[in-house]
Amino acid sequence: MTVVSIVASPRRGGAGDTIAAQVEAGARSAGRDVVRFNLNDMKSFRQCQNCEACKNNGGTCVLNDDVSPIIDAIREAEGVVLCTNISFNETNGLFKLFHDRMYVFLDMNATTILPKGKKLVTVVTAGLDDTSAERVSKSIEKVMSEHFFFEPVGRMTYLTWMMPKESPIDEGVLKQAYEIGTRL
Repeated sequence: MTVVSIVASPRRGGAGDTIAAQVEAGARSAGRDVVRFNLNDMKSFRQCQNCEACKNNGGTCVLNDDVSPIIDAIREAEGVVLCTNISFNETNGLFKLFHDRMYVFLDMNATTILPKGKKLVTVVTAGLDDTSAERVSKSIEKVMSEHFFFEPVGRMTYLTWMMPKESPIDEGVLKQAYEIGTRL
């Protein structure tokens, strides 16, 4: 079974990156292959054009950019980890750009073309507002479960307010992330 981890955290070694890595480690410990995509590494990307071409060609996006391999990986995956940080009380821009491209997985009747029951973990970090992190995490989970019939197996939010960038993440948080990963 393959798990696809999509990390929109802009900082390598930051809170989101570190927590997502622990979820991935938990998934590997349960025998899963994990493929990670760091959205901040993308060089070529476009937002969904709402051109509807994917609705007429069996669910293939006609944009050929760095998001395309991510879409292909999700199509084949049995589990997905979605990780973003909060910017102005919402997901960051790269996550939103990627998430909108999930439109490719809906047919003309707004029914998913993905197999139902893919597992989902969300990780949302925030510098200041833990209520926004929780709200955004629930919103991502809701979209993925209601539109694409993903099965949520864990959700994590983490607040970094007033913590120096080099501060270690609490071991209990990392243990929880690892345990959630074993459910994938």
